Amino acid sequence: MQTTFTAEQLATPRIAEANSILRKCVHCGFCTATCPTYALLGDELDSPRGRIYLIKNMLEKGEAASTETVKHLDRCLSCLSCMTTCPSGVNYMHLVDEARAHVEETYRRPLFDRLMRDVLALTMPRPALFR
Repeated sequence: MQTTFTAEQLATPRIAEANSILRKCVHCGFCTATCPTYALLGDELDSPRGRIYLIKNMLEKGEAASTETVKHLDRCLSCLSCMTTCPSGVNYMHLVDEARAHVEETYRRPLFDRLMRDVLALTMPRPALFR
């Protein structure tokens, strides 16, 4: 995938790493066949290939993440099935991690979302609460 990051952006280690990952993607679409969210929803933006486009646009513009981008990134299950089928060896999970870090730095989630995420973060690591 061609990218248009500026030299100033590429001086940032996180952007430089994302750039090298983005350049490996050849848009073949093999990842879509194994992505559970794409299989369920059928929306290209909910496939790894679609999310790669969203991440590329978000990082190249250097702007805060849009609500649409956050919605599709949050739907990724991080199951890594896309990485096992990718013939180009795109490190999708690392790219999504970088994108999620950018989202947390630039996007203010609605109050309900923040509260729900806090509750999950407090309860999920404690199995005793589920007994």
